[in-house]
Amino acid sequence: MKKSMLLFGLIAFLFSGIATAQKMNLNAEIPIDKNVRIGKLPNGLTYYIRKNGKPEKRVEMRLAVNAGSMQENEDQQGLAHFTEHMAFNGSKDFPKNQLVSYLQSIGMRFGGDLNAYTGFDETVYSLNIPSDNQEFVDKGYQVLLNWAAFLTMDSKEIDSERGIILEEWRMGLGADDRMRKKWFPTAFYQSRYADRLPIGLPELLKTFKHETIRNFYRDWYRPDLQSIIVVGDIELDKAEAKIKELFGALPKRENPREKILYNVAGNKEPLIAVVTDKEATNNMIIYFIKHKAKEKKTIADYREYLMASIYSSMFNARLSEIQQKSDCPFVAASVGYEGFLARTLEAYLSYAIAKENQLDKALETIIRENERVKQFGFLQTEFDRAKEEMLSNYEKNANEVDKNESANFADEYVQHFLNNEPIPGAKNEFNFVKKLLDDISLEEINGLAKKWITPENQVVIVNGPDKAGIKIPNEKEVSAILNNAQLKVVQPYVDNFKPEPLVTKELTPATVTKRTENKELGITEIILSNGVRVVLKPTEFKNDEILMYAHSKGGYSLTKAEDFPSAMFATTIVDRAGLGQFDNAELSKKLKGKNISISPFIDQVKEGFMGNTTVKDFETLLQLTFLYFDAPRKDKDAFESVVSEMTNQLKLLGNNPMYAMIDTLMKTSTQNDPRQVAIPDEAFISRANMEKVWEIYTDRFKNAGDFTFFFVGSFKVDEILPMIEKYIGNLPNTKREETFKDVFNKFPATTKNVEVRKGTEDKSMVGMIFSREFEWNQETNLQLVMFEQALSIKLIEVIREKMSGVYSPQTQMQIEKYPTTNYTLMVLFGCSPKNADKLTKAVMKIIADFQKKGVDEVTLNKVKEQTLRKRETDVKTNRFWLNKISDSDFNGDPLNVSDFEARVKAVTSKDIQTVVQKYISKDHYVRAVLYPEKKK
Repeated sequence: MKKSMLLFGLIAFLFSGIATAQKMNLNAEIPIDKNVRIGKLPNGLTYYIRKNGKPEKRVEMRLAVNAGSMQENEDQQGLAHFTEHMAFNGSKDFPKNQLVSYLQSIGMRFGGDLNAYTGFDETVYSLNIPSDNQEFVDKGYQVLLNWAAFLTMDSKEIDSERGIILEEWRMGLGADDRMRKKWFPTAFYQSRYADRLPIGLPELLKTFKHETIRNFYRDWYRPDLQSIIVVGDIELDKAEAKIKELFGALPKRENPREKILYNVAGNKEPLIAVVTDKEATNNMIIYFIKHKAKEKKTIADYREYLMASIYSSMFNARLSEIQQKSDCPFVAASVGYEGFLARTLEAYLSYAIAKENQLDKALETIIRENERVKQFGFLQTEFDRAKEEMLSNYEKNANEVDKNESANFADEYVQHFLNNEPIPGAKNEFNFVKKLLDDISLEEINGLAKKWITPENQVVIVNGPDKAGIKIPNEKEVSAILNNAQLKVVQPYVDNFKPEPLVTKELTPATVTKRTENKELGITEIILSNGVRVVLKPTEFKNDEILMYAHSKGGYSLTKAEDFPSAMFATTIVDRAGLGQFDNAELSKKLKGKNISISPFIDQVKEGFMGNTTVKDFETLLQLTFLYFDAPRKDKDAFESVVSEMTNQLKLLGNNPMYAMIDTLMKTSTQNDPRQVAIPDEAFISRANMEKVWEIYTDRFKNAGDFTFFFVGSFKVDEILPMIEKYIGNLPNTKREETFKDVFNKFPATTKNVEVRKGTEDKSMVGMIFSREFEWNQETNLQLVMFEQALSIKLIEVIREKMSGVYSPQTQMQIEKYPTTNYTLMVLFGCSPKNADKLTKAVMKIIADFQKKGVDEVTLNKVKEQTLRKRETDVKTNRFWLNKISDSDFNGDPLNVSDFEARVKAVTSKDIQTVVQKYISKDHYVRAVLYPEKKK
C-alpha cells in the first residue's frame, strides 16, 4: 500500500514537472515558422523563401516596398501609386508594355496572377508564376528585380499613363469620396494621413514633371526598404542562390532618406464629424478610441492579441443577437480592438450601419452595450463558447497547413516584413492557443473594456444622406449622446442558451437501394430508400474540408409573378428564423465552435442548399439539412427583421449613380421582367408577404424526393454513409414530379440605347449586354468563353493602354442551358462622359475585327495558356469538382474532364470568328450610359 502511494506521488510529481515545463514563457519572443527561410543581404534587402506544394506547379512571388503615399513630398502626391503603374510600363528588360504581354503569354491573367497595390505606407507587387518551366521562374525573378531597381520611367510612357491614372481617380469620385475628404481630417487629427490618399491630386497627376516621379523612385525603391518573397513549388537552395545573385548585386544606398512613421494627434475632448451628401447610400457611424500601436514580439503580446479576439467575438455575438429583433436600430454593427490605417495607431473601434432616421439610436445602442460590458463584463458561458470557437478555427488551420495555398503564406510574410506580424506557423499557433487559453481568465477579458474605453482620444464619424425627411444628428446632438448618463444605467446581459440536441426525433436510417461506382472519376452515386439521390466524391485536396451542394428543379419559375418578392426573400427569412426549437440567436450559440456554413437557396429554375464543414462537424451539417426540411420556423419577428434590414439597405442605393445605371441596364435587358430584379426598391420589398413566404418555402422544400445531394472533400464514403442514411435518408418524399417553366422575358429583339442622368461628378459608366439563344454543346460553350477572354485582353490593350480612356474594363460571360439556352455577355467600363461614345465604338470595332479576321494568334495563344493554366490549378480543388459534377448533372451533360486540354488546344482563330459571326451582333445589344445630371 505504501509502495502504491509512493508510486502515485512520484507519478504526480513527474506530471507536475511536465506541466511546469510546458507552461509558456510569456517573455519569450514569438518563434518563426521553421519552414520559412528568412535572410538579409548586405545591402539591406530581406528575403523569405518557402517550399510549398499547393497549388502544384506554381510559385508566388512578391516585391514588398516599405514606402507608400506617406513618403511623398508635397509635389509628389499620387506618385507612389503612379510609380506602381509605371512598373508595368517599361523597365530595363521589359520595354514599354512587353511585361504584361509576356506574362499573359505564359498563362498569367492581368489583375489576377499579376497585380499590385499602393497604400499609405507600402507598395506591394505580386506574381503567380508557373513553375514547371525553370525559364518562367527565372523570368519571374527578373521581373521582381526590374521592379525593384530598373524602371525606365520613360517620359512618353509617363504621359501616356496619366490618362489611365486619372480614369482610376475618376472611378473613385462620388459621395464616399466627397464625405471622406471632409471626415478624414477629424479621424486623422493633425496628421499627414488626412491629406495623403494614395490616388493623389488630379491637378498634380496632370502636370507633375517627369523628374519628380523619378526622384520618388530613386529615394524610396531601395534594398533596405524592400523584401523579396518566394513561396511555392521550388527548391529552397536554388531560390536563395538566385536571390543572392540578382538582388545582392544591388548597391547599398548611401545616406538614404529617413522613413518617418507619422503619428495621429491625441485629443482630450471627443472629436466629432457629421458629413452628409445627396448621393450617400447608407447611414454610417464610426466610433473609435485611439491607442498607441504595440508590436507583437513576445508570447505575452500574442496572448493579448488572443484576448482581444475573444473579446470581439463575444461582443459581436451580442450585437448579432440584438440585430435579430425587428426594432433593432442598425442593419449591421461590429466592435473590436484592432490596428487602424496609421501604423502607429490602434483603436477600440465600434462601427454600425444604421436604419433610416435611427443614427442616434444606433449610436446609443453601441454606447449602451459598451457600458454593459464595462460594468458587468461577459459571462462564463459566453467565454466558453468563444474559446471553443477559437480553438476550432485554429485547429482547422493546423489540420490544413500542408494543403494551404502558397498565396496565403506569401501574404503573411509580406505583413511580417511590413508590420512585424507574427508568423509562428499554423501548428505552433494551435499549440499556443491551447496552452494560452487555459491561462486566460474571464476576469482579465472583462478588464479590457475599462482599459480600452477611455474618455480621451474619442472620435465619432457620422455619415448619411442629405435628403428631405432624413434626420441626421448634428455634432451637438452626438456630443449629448456621448455624455448621456442614462446610457450608463444598464442591466447585466442574460444568456439564453439551450443545451438540448438539435434533432430530438428518433430516426431510423434508410437503406441504400442502388449504388453505382465511377472508378475512373472516383465518384460514388447512391439512391436511398426515400428516393433521394446522393453523389459523393472523396478527395485529398484538403485535409479537413467537406463541401455540400443540393438541387431540385423548380425555383422561382413555379411562383406567380406577383409573388416574386416573397419568393426572392423566402430562404433569407426562414434562415433568419432559426431551426426546430432554436431561434436564430439560440442556434448561433449552439453552433459556436463548429466550422459549418449552410444556406438554402431558390433561384430561377432550381432550389437547393450550399454548405461546407469539417470532418468532425459533418454530422451537424446533416442535422441542419434535415431540420431545414423537417422543422423550419415560421417567425414573424424574423420576417419583419429581414424586411426592415432589406428596406434600409436597398432604399438608398438609388442615390448611387452607378447602381442606378446598372439597374436601368438590367431592367432594359430583361424588358422589366417582374421575376428578374437586380436591385429591389422599397415598393418591391413592401410586397413581400409573411404567409406567402412560408407557403413558397414549404412548397419548395417539402419534397426531397427529387433532390440530388453532392458531397466532395476529405471523407471516406463508407464512413460517412451511415450519417447520410440517417439524416438525408429521413427527408420527406411526396412523390411529386415537377420541373421548371420558361416564364421569363426574353432579351429585346432590337438594340436599346438608354441614358441615365444622375450624379454631380464628371464621370460616366458604360454597360453593354449582348445576349441570344445558341446551340448548346461543349465546343460552342468553350468557344464563347474563350471569345470573352480574348475580348478582355483586347479591351485592356486598346481602350486602356492605347487610348488611355479607362482604368479597368470588365467583361463577363454567362452561359445557361435552362430555361432557355442562351449566353449573356456584359462589357462594363468607367470613363469621362466625353469619351463614352468613342470608347463604345472602339469596343464594337474589336468585335467587328473578330468577325472579319478572327483572333490574332498572339491573343489566341494567350487565351489558351490562361485557360489551361487556370484549369491546371482548379482541377485540384474541391470547389471545381463540386461545381463540375453538379452542373453536369443538372444540365444532363457528360462529365468530361480528361479531354479538356485537347479541346482547348484544338480551338482555332477560325472557330472564334465563326462563333462571333453566328452569335454576336454589333447591331443587337442593350447599352446604358451614365452621365452627370447636368451636361457639361
